[in-house]
Amino acid sequence: MSGNKRNRRPLNIFDEGSSNSEAEPDPYEDNDGDYGSDENYEPQQQLASSSSSEDIFSIRRQHTSRGPVASSDSSKSHITNLSSDSEPDDNPNEHGVPDSVENSPSLVVSLFSQSDNIDSTVQRKSPEPEEQLWSNTTDGIPDFEFNSASQGIQFEVSSLTSVEQVFDHVFPKELMEYLVQCTNNYGTALCNLNRPSTRHCRSQSFRHVTLEEMRKFLGLSLLHGHVRIPKQQKLFTHDDPLYFHPIFPHTMSSRRYEQILRCLCCSELGAKGADKIKKIIDILTMNFRNVYKPEKELSLDESLLLYRGRLYFRQYIKSKKARYGIKFYVLATADGYVLDVIMYSGKDDSNMSTGSECTKLERLVMQLMGPYLLKGHHLFMDNYYNSVNLSQRLLDLKTHTNGTLRVNRKDNPKEVVDRKLKKGEHVWVRKNKVYISKWVDKRPVTMLTTRDHPRMIETTNRYGKIVKKPIEVATYNKFMSGVDRSDQMINYYSSPRKTIRWYKKVLFHLLDTAVWNSFYLYKKYVLNNSKYELSMYREQLIKKLIDLKENCKGKDLLLTISKNNNRLHNNLQKNIVDPSQEPKFWGHWPRRQPAPENSKKKYSFLMCKMCSKNKKRVETSYRCIGCPGLPALCPECFQDYHQLLEQQAQECS
Repeated sequence: MSGNKRNRRPLNIFDEGSSNSEAEPDPYEDNDGDYGSDENYEPQQQLASSSSSEDIFSIRRQHTSRGPVASSDSSKSHITNLSSDSEPDDNPNEHGVPDSVENSPSLVVSLFSQSDNIDSTVQRKSPEPEEQLWSNTTDGIPDFEFNSASQGIQFEVSSLTSVEQVFDHVFPKELMEYLVQCTNNYGTALCNLNRPSTRHCRSQSFRHVTLEEMRKFLGLSLLHGHVRIPKQQKLFTHDDPLYFHPIFPHTMSSRRYEQILRCLCCSELGAKGADKIKKIIDILTMNFRNVYKPEKELSLDESLLLYRGRLYFRQYIKSKKARYGIKFYVLATADGYVLDVIMYSGKDDSNMSTGSECTKLERLVMQLMGPYLLKGHHLFMDNYYNSVNLSQRLLDLKTHTNGTLRVNRKDNPKEVVDRKLKKGEHVWVRKNKVYISKWVDKRPVTMLTTRDHPRMIETTNRYGKIVKKPIEVATYNKFMSGVDRSDQMINYYSSPRKTIRWYKKVLFHLLDTAVWNSFYLYKKYVLNNSKYELSMYREQLIKKLIDLKENCKGKDLLLTISKNNNRLHNNLQKNIVDPSQEPKFWGHWPRRQPAPENSKKKYSFLMCKMCSKNKKRVETSYRCIGCPGLPALCPECFQDYHQLLEQQAQECS
């Protein structure tokens, strides 16, 4: 384009704009205000229709080719069409503006500001297809038939059913045998390792564990949850009067308990990572589901087991009491019976490789709910799991959902999520049969439900006061606390203790879960007594596991305990006589203790009890067969030891 044409071009634009405005009325002109000159005119609809036929870039080109018309009568600017006889050399640049227009800075600013306003109007007034699906009308709630006759306990019980029988159904004998087998394999492999060891190292002489011994070990581990001590070895002490518990050394020696605990294993040799505990979780959770069929309402939430050791899938959850630990996804009934457990074992990228449209959380919920789909259950979840897409999937599988919703979830209705409400206000919208509601009490609460029509109802809070709440909030508060209830009851008497082997802690946690489930069934279907407590059930179960007589009292165990796994308690009872008829230390004789069968030595040697107090290292094979615990005493200290005992007895009397 020549220089003269380029200079004359802006003048032609204004001349053409003014001539067009005089020839025919400008549809954008509004001298009367509020489109008074044309009552039926709706410019936003025209722009919307143009946006449907042309893309945003073409709209920007069309409106940036217009210029303002200067008018002395009105302060408003008018937009007119450009002349159709534009020069072919006037091609738009990279911004969609002709070169002739770009030479005028003020004109370019006004054109882009008006075009941006038009584009924003188009985007605001033309809703997306997804937003058009949300409605303020109600629709019928589908009523899925739930077979209540199939729910409940799945084995026969009566008033004569014992605690041990219910526990054996929840924690079966086959699982106990599997633990014995894995422990024996691991203990044997540990002994075969050529590692430097001390003289009396327990890992060098492993004795295979029997089924009866494993039951006693688990019984003492459960009892450990009732007794709080600074160190585990103090449970088996004889000398410290503060921590003397005769039941522990009476049932099992300290060395044997520690050896079983060290070799305790629940997987095949060579298992790595989550495979060390996965098989036990699968077997136990399958048994949980088989022995009990739940009611209609189910609760899904996460649980955290305290663990601060080094573990690559250890989680941090600020809202939990433990904060650091091993996370479990738990499906439970509304009143706390645990149905299924999935342990988080690290990041899973399986859906990324397969290109699945289902998210990780949706696949997790579907995995937990697999046995209960198409049966009419109602699932309650918190905002970590809930989404519109997941609720629609579950609704197609005859499962209602209810729970809180995160405001940044995909497909959320912005007209509800972003709306500012005052305290007590309640709004909702519907997409198909999925309802999204928002209610403000102390803070805004966004809910998702397919179970009820959102509406305000009167209900009673925990203080007995009648308040108004949305029905979806009241229902959620009533049925969502199943997992929290089970965690609360399990943590009252927790068996896991501090250990560097994380799978042992998970195993004891699963044992506590099995005890809680068996207590739930025993209380509800055998006793039907609301005053029966978990501690009473655990005490009865522990007595059965450690094979303790029902009428046995604490004083009966004082004369029968020994350090060598009670091997000589029968001989001790024969030598006990009435102290009023015989001398005080009658029957106290030194006797040499033979060595174990697998030892090459003839006698078993221990440090002398009296010499150790005097800080002397003297080993002896002699034991006093009349004293509890068979103390090791050398011949020189035998008399001094008993004289000291007699002196202490006189001082106490």
